[in-house]
Amino acid sequence: MSLAAKKLQPNRDRPPSSQLTVWIGEPRFQRYLDARDGEPEAALALYLWNAKVSASFLEILGHLEVLLRNAIDSQFPRGDSRGALSIVQPDVWLCDPTILTPESREKVNEAITRLQSEGKRPTRARVVASMSFGFWQALFSGVYEELWRTTLFRAFPRGGGKRREIANLAGPILHFRNRIAHHEAIFFSDLSGRHDQILQLATAIDPEAAQFIASVSRIEERLREMP
Repeated sequence: MSLAAKKLQPNRDRPPSSQLTVWIGEPRFQRYLDARDGEPEAALALYLWNAKVSASFLEILGHLEVLLRNAIDSQFPRGDSRGALSIVQPDVWLCDPTILTPESREKVNEAITRLQSEGKRPTRARVVASMSFGFWQALFSGVYEELWRTTLFRAFPRGGGKRREIANLAGPILHFRNRIAHHEAIFFSDLSGRHDQILQLATAIDPEAAQFIASVSRIEERLREMP
């Protein structure tokens, strides 16, 4: 064990609530205090549980995001997925101005440039993996209705066939994911409902994948632990 690690051995004596407020931030901690009638110990327990359940959600959201992006990408001609993409390359759907809006293509271009700056070949697989959940969610907006009718609907063979159905699932999931990514409070949300939405979207793509996500999910266990 390194000297630094030895110096940082856990101290089981909890710091005073005033110091915890400094570390966490008074405005952030106030929400937990309000939820627990101003009791610092109860508020801290809720804060720690919020972090734990958030981590469990990130786990299954990661599985969903990988499933979603691969399902969408697989609906377009594969070509040579090992070749490097350029910013102007209409033979790959990610760079095709007849498929994506200028806003979406700008996000792709940013991913290509970022990969190049990191010394990596911007292959299709790498660019797909670099795109945010927000990029994929935007593909279900009304501006992509025609793309949905011709192509995207095939990525959701177990859904109802409507773009709005997928949009109404992906939109709230994106908002929820972003709250977690910014370490916000989620304890007041309908967490069981959010869990169901994640599984519903996965089911629309592949029921077996949804069963796998459900099998590794720790959300129900976390909900039982809520202080």
